[in-house]
Amino acid sequence: MAAAIRDLLSLREISPMHFESVCFPEKMGNTADQAYGGYTLAIAVNAALQTVPSKFHLYTAMGNFLGPAFVDRTLHCSVRSLRTTKTFATRLIEVSQIRDDGQSRLCLFMTADFHIQEPHTLLTYSRRPKAEVSHVQDSPTTEENLNTLFERGTINEQDVRIHKKLFKLEERLFERRTCPESIMTQNFAGAARRGTTTTQDHLPLPDKTSADYFRVKHHLETPAEHMAALAFVMDMGISFLPLVHSGSSLTEAGVQSSLDFAIRVFIHGGEGGVDLNAWNLREMSTVTGGEGRTYTEARVWDEKGRMVCNMTQQCILRPKLKVEEKAKI
Repeated sequence: MAAAIRDLLSLREISPMHFESVCFPEKMGNTADQAYGGYTLAIAVNAALQTVPSKFHLYTAMGNFLGPAFVDRTLHCSVRSLRTTKTFATRLIEVSQIRDDGQSRLCLFMTADFHIQEPHTLLTYSRRPKAEVSHVQDSPTTEENLNTLFERGTINEQDVRIHKKLFKLEERLFERRTCPESIMTQNFAGAARRGTTTTQDHLPLPDKTSADYFRVKHHLETPAEHMAALAFVMDMGISFLPLVHSGSSLTEAGVQSSLDFAIRVFIHGGEGGVDLNAWNLREMSTVTGGEGRTYTEARVWDEKGRMVCNMTQQCILRPKLKVEEKAKI
């Protein structure tokens, strides 16, 4: 079991443009033996970064989750170069696992676009978070918030046990502080008892926000390590955020899973750029929902107030079916 995220996301090159994860993927946020989707995404980003010269920095990665990855075998990444010019590079990445019958099964495909760091820029600007939130030092750790809600009776011992089991991977890899103004802080990411109120109950669903601060627990060194870790953390919580913000229990969903994703990075990946050793602020809100799907966005700012990246996803969200029916994706 890898203690540091850089080790968990490390790759070995099997052949040119073909990589295998050193570690088995791990699960988070569910009880099935299925890998956390952010792990698969981060492995794909890391593989793409291994195939471009260091002068290129990731600015967009988009694709689809084609099926779950399982935790009892490694991931394989096949990378194809679509273009490499003086200024831009594009890679197509397919992530798969080998089934018991020896056949390959696709889990994710993604295109990744890279751009050199421009020597000059005409405009530099950045939107601020939608909501004002407390400073990182005034925001409780996950453990502190858990204890506070338990003492208030908002959650019970079973809720605490379940949370620690489902999110032990996050606790191992990241330091996280949850903003007091955040809905996820106040209703414990949907685990709080029915009727728990929040300070945003008066707002329409698309105007509600959740925010937290995060940084890695173990030092990262290379731009690829920072970018892969960023992809890993950006997938956290997006698929079930609409449930959390609507005051619904996570158990009310029959199926909730990410379908597609687009992560866009707005600062370069080199020195002075993306830095997950430092605190970053993440804000999440859902945009629209219907037809059995939701569309949700997460945005990140660094300590300098620069918007680092955003992640958008469409996710499947179905109600729980009757006992005689079985939900399928």
